[in-house]
Amino acid sequence: MLLRIAIGDAVAAPAEYLKFPRDDDTRRRVLAFDRYVMHPTHGHAAGKYTDDAEMSVGCARVLVEHAAPYSSLMFADAWVREFNRGGRRDGYARGFQKFLEGVNDGEEFLSRIRPDSERNGAAMRSAVLGVLPAVAEVIEVATLQATVTHDTPPAIFSARAVALMSHFSLYEDARLSMAGTYCLDHLPREDAVRYGYALCEPWDGRPVTGGSVPVSITTVQAAATLVTQGHSLTEILRRCVEWGGDTDSVAAIALGIASPRFRDEALPEWMERDLEPGSTQTGAASLRVLGKQLMSRFS
Repeated sequence: MLLRIAIGDAVAAPAEYLKFPRDDDTRRRVLAFDRYVMHPTHGHAAGKYTDDAEMSVGCARVLVEHAAPYSSLMFADAWVREFNRGGRRDGYARGFQKFLEGVNDGEEFLSRIRPDSERNGAAMRSAVLGVLPAVAEVIEVATLQATVTHDTPPAIFSARAVALMSHFSLYEDARLSMAGTYCLDHLPREDAVRYGYALCEPWDGRPVTGGSVPVSITTVQAAATLVTQGHSLTEILRRCVEWGGDTDSVAAIALGIASPRFRDEALPEWMERDLEPGSTQTGAASLRVLGKQLMSRFS
């Protein structure tokens, strides 16, 4: 799961918020699926993943290195450590990047953070939480880590929904097309009433952005559509890039959720080989080791 999250993030990152027709060529090169591409304006290096995968890795380390009950400090510490382990990478939202660069540990993180965002940062890192074996614990831990940075109703819903879809994919036998219904059956009633449409109404193919509806909600709706309608990880990636908008977050979430159901799909060799080029700390080998530790602990 962790490796597929990182691949989805790194493949889709250069397509994030492209402008057309200016960036037509970049999208064509991404959709060729023959190499990693550099974003035309962000300057993010080809093959490097972004905050979506890095914070997911942080969440995974909390589950591997600690026992319940988990705490806000555990997550904050893990995110700060992973940010430093990854070389203080670009790819975070500008304000949050500056925030991370100015804190030394989880305690300082918690003392300075303003957790009032409605964006999709809590959702993008939640797929790994689906490995927890009990639905109640999935919801509890997804909520806990969301409130550290995104203590708002839409963001908390988005984290719960992503973690529950991931849990469904890992532990249930029903078709992935039933993932949205499963979430509605287990989410708190207020979530289902306010935001349940994001799990049962298909995304319409527009770029995945915010606006009158928070991007946390549109991200869940787009990812749920990809997961419930997808026939392969490659197809999911292609549709995500074609839609545009916050492509890396949607791709990381959707591939994280869908990866257990497509575990035998052979992705192109370059997607793993050229991921995080040259890094023993964050590359494919390290993600495989951590992923195996995560799965062996809970499944």
